[in-house]
Amino acid sequence: MRRRVLVRAGAVVAVVAVAGLVVYFVRVGLDHADQLASVIGLFVALVGLGVAIYGLGSDRSGTREDDRPLPKPESKPDVSASGARSVAIGGDNTGIVSTGDGATNVQMTAEASGEARIYQAGGDQTINEG
Repeated sequence: MRRRVLVRAGAVVAVVAVAGLVVYFVRVGLDHADQLASVIGLFVALVGLGVAIYGLGSDRSGTREDDRPLPKPESKPDVSASGARSVAIGGDNTGIVSTGDGATNVQMTAEASGEARIYQAGGDQTINEG
């Protein structure tokens, strides 16, 4: 519901912007509007160049903003599990884990398009959308 409202609001803003441009072009003429667009485009390009230069020179020291080190991609996470039928997964979390006698492994695949939603559940699971 909220998404529909945002999409409709965006459409209204776009229509109003196009109408405003048409009125502006009619009042000042295309020659003056072209000159103004060129100047605005120049400033947008300069801002983009500044952001790109900042991104290239930004601090890549390997720490977060709170000075904690970033995890190294090649290191494996420190995980542990204890007790009967416990499972600890670290690193690449692909695959199947069975934790009991007679456990059933359910593999589901789905594909959505547009604004569709997919809910998948195996076993006694309930999905409440609110």
